[in-house]
Amino acid sequence: MADITIAEFDGRGWLVAGEEYIDDFLANTLEDGITIECISCDSIAAVRALWIQNCGVPEHSTDPWIVHPAIVNRARRRLPEHAVFFAQWSAALDQDACAVIRGAAVAAMLSPAQPVQVVEYIDPEGPRSMAELSHVRAMLIEEALVTEGVAASRIGRVQRKVAEIPGMAQESQRVDIVIIPG
Repeated sequence: MADITIAEFDGRGWLVAGEEYIDDFLANTLEDGITIECISCDSIAAVRALWIQNCGVPEHSTDPWIVHPAIVNRARRRLPEHAVFFAQWSAALDQDACAVIRGAAVAAMLSPAQPVQVVEYIDPEGPRSMAELSHVRAMLIEEALVTEGVAASRIGRVQRKVAEIPGMAQESQRVDIVIIPG
């Protein structure tokens, strides 16, 4: 598990783990090595359940810290892999997604012999429409990487089960771009 976990639902993010880092997280002064993960949730109840799972039952009737969207976007850029996030039921590549893809392409160009994987998160028991949406998202990312100069022959696709990622919703809104180390 990451040091800091942000749970996202309906375009908003909450700090559900790592409250001891909140001052440095908000001020953008985190030390190197502090890890951050963003997890998509399918309801506010799932956000709260993840918070309780990580922090325990609160003493008072409170909610986790809500985090400004700009700070959540900044946190995404610190993810160890190049994680592209999509709006629910969307395959549109917004400005943040394009910036992540450009960053991944630059990283790939710096390691020209390394394979590049586009990683989808799919629930094999889930609706086919969700898997198809994930495939479209992955395909758009692959095409954008090629447009940014990454050779198509270097790009492969990997599917992981959403159950492998704690707290990830059935319809994962995340696709990772991973440069495989040599």
